Amino acid sequence: MNKCPSCDYERKDLDVRCPKCGDFYPTIQALLAEEVAYEEQHSLRGWCLRIIKADDIKAALGQEFKQFKDELSYKGMFTLFLIISFVFALLVSVL
Repeated sequence: MNKCPSCDYERKDLDVRCPKCGDFYPTIQALLAEEVAYEEQHSLRGWCLRIIKADDIKAALGQEFKQFKDELSYKGMFTLFLIISFVFALLVSVL
């Protein structure tokens, strides 16, 4: 039997959360922190925060677009091209 690092309550091997204090055990905490960091890195909110917090916003925006472009496959680039050209065609036809 192990003990909870927060309250020293003896835990069973299969528990993932302490029944006394409610804290997650370190393995689960590490996984949750890893997931939060991944979401922060790959979400629109994280993307915007990195650009806003940068000293040179223009350079940060360029770097983020370059990284986005490098991560796209050819199929993704073609799909994005089709969407942009379709929207452009709709705008031209309306004007």
